Amino acid sequence: MKRNSAKHVRSVSDCASEVRRSRWIHRYAAAILIAALLATTGLQSTAEDLQQVTPSLSDALQAALDQTFSAFNVMGCSAAVLLPCGAMWQGVTGLSHDDLPVASDMLFCVGSVTKNYITPLILQLAEEEALSLDDTVGHWLPTTPNVDPAITIRQLLNQRSGLCNMSDQPELWDAVFEDPTVRWEPERILSEYAGERCGDPGEAWHYSNTGFLVAGMIIEEATGMTVAENLRSRFLEPHALRQTFLSAAEPFPSDVEVCHGWFDLDENGVAEDVTNLREAISSVLWTSAAVYATAEDVACWIHELFGGAVLESQSLEQMIKAYSVIPGTGGVGYGLSVNIYGDEAIGHSGRTFGYLSLFVYLREQGATIVVLLNGDDAQCLDAVASALTVVVMNLGTAECNP
Repeated sequence: MKRNSAKHVRSVSDCASEVRRSRWIHRYAAAILIAALLATTGLQSTAEDLQQVTPSLSDALQAALDQTFSAFNVMGCSAAVLLPCGAMWQGVTGLSHDDLPVASDMLFCVGSVTKNYITPLILQLAEEEALSLDDTVGHWLPTTPNVDPAITIRQLLNQRSGLCNMSDQPELWDAVFEDPTVRWEPERILSEYAGERCGDPGEAWHYSNTGFLVAGMIIEEATGMTVAENLRSRFLEPHALRQTFLSAAEPFPSDVEVCHGWFDLDENGVAEDVTNLREAISSVLWTSAAVYATAEDVACWIHELFGGAVLESQSLEQMIKAYSVIPGTGGVGYGLSVNIYGDEAIGHSGRTFGYLSLFVYLREQGATIVVLLNGDDAQCLDAVASALTVVVMNLGTAECNP
């Protein structure tokens, strides 16, 4: 199954997506500041506690989704909006595969939004003094080629590790697609496909999925449990996130349906169904980008996380502190696995074979917007997110303050 490796590299490099994210968020920054959405009035403890938005707001959001999405050649989309008063909207449009429409309970790969589950896990372990963000890789793991043992955990999370992005290695994806039945272990990837270092630790910002494989290995070393077990016991079960899974690391229940992902592997202008490659791709991306979830579950998690229901305040402050400015974004900061759009918003995107994802958390207002696609059109992702943001800011106040 030989494929064009150059196309593979473009598909899993998140940096370009982060630049695109900055453009639409800046377009609406002034509106965000002016919008009179209420501050958070009390976090909902679980997804089960949520109420539905009013029919008028639901209709407006669905119309924005349908009209915007229809201008693009993408198979399907699932989106969610969670307002600070606990009112939730879920919307879908398009197809999963064949003539099967996208359903709100279908799982999508959230790509690098996965990092916003892994980083809080490490921060919680730091709260318990199981590890420290200033611990070095060498303190926890044996020497690995091309991984400087002096890199700190903090540098892994804020993308200042100096590690190049293993996802940009064409040889890796050539090997993956040559035999999709192989289950990849992080030790092999680091040994054979990490590539030479891009710089010294702490020297400069450089997006790297490689660093999050290292972070996953440290989590397992520090806890004696798998990352999937940690996520389930610490986050997913306590917050009733029953439609969130770390793919390839734990089985999906038989009654869970995955929205099929579509990607032009051959660069012939025709997107292919890549769902049968899920296990192989997920085993490679692991703690960098292999979480599958519904839009509702992602929205609930982001609401809880950045609303302060998951981490201690000092830990959350470390997460949303800008350690760097992302090159080429006009001033967007990068914290611990999040983009910082000044005081207005926090966000992150994800991009992998067959899927694009995006969340935005409006900081002062406590509103969350999530968009998941089963295709590879970043302009569509941006346009849908922008359209939903406008509706939220125009009508969201009345929803939470009748």
